[in-house]
Amino acid sequence: MVAMSEITRQPTRPGTAMALSAAGLSVLVLAVTSPAAALLSLLAGIVLAGGLTRGSRRILDAAGGIYVLALLLGGLGDAGSEVLLLAAIASILSWDITENALSVGDHLGRETDTTRLEVVHAATTLVVLTVGAGMVFAIGTAASGGQPITAVVLLLVGVIALVAGLRR
Repeated sequence: MVAMSEITRQPTRPGTAMALSAAGLSVLVLAVTSPAAALLSLLAGIVLAGGLTRGSRRILDAAGGIYVLALLLGGLGDAGSEVLLLAAIASILSWDITENALSVGDHLGRETDTTRLEVVHAATTLVVLTVGAGMVFAIGTAASGGQPITAVVLLLVGVIALVAGLRR
């Protein structure tokens, strides 16, 4: 008779490491031009870490909301659209990897080696976000006509569309 062990239904270690790395990248990118937005992004990363620790999707969603506020604050400041797009990519990537780490941990457990699965997921998400951000940047550059508020609005619409697309 083979002894069976219970699955530890917690976020995976590779997913946790990648998510926190992407969260740190978001803070660093925003720190270049907007220290206040960087602090808000840092708060989002701390909340995200709390969501990973507790295995809570509600806390994760709160971190996503704080990321949106950090991007808005960065957009209202002197952050250029390039900085905002890079920060948005890092923030969304962090949120999505965390969501995936929670799901994989729930289904397969923390003990299962899921590194390859999670790296492929993160890389695919990064490609989708990069292509989407490139499209947002191209549209924002063509449509802004030198008016920065238009670029910020287009950026936020693009970020919301990307998040909505990733949720499905």
